[in-house]
Amino acid sequence: MEMVACIVIAAGLFMMLQPLAMALYTWSFLTTLAGTALFMVVSKFPE
Repeated sequence: MEMVACIVIAAGLFMMLQPLAMALYTWSFLTTLAGTALFMVVSKFPE
């Protein structure tokens, strides 16, 4: 699950830094925030 959270964070950063679509940029902050929150939750799970 941590890998999924990292992928969501990376997707949010990609969306923020791409110059092509305003819709992607609009959703980039929420995507990065959701990935960060997901990472904080799943990192507390036991292995």
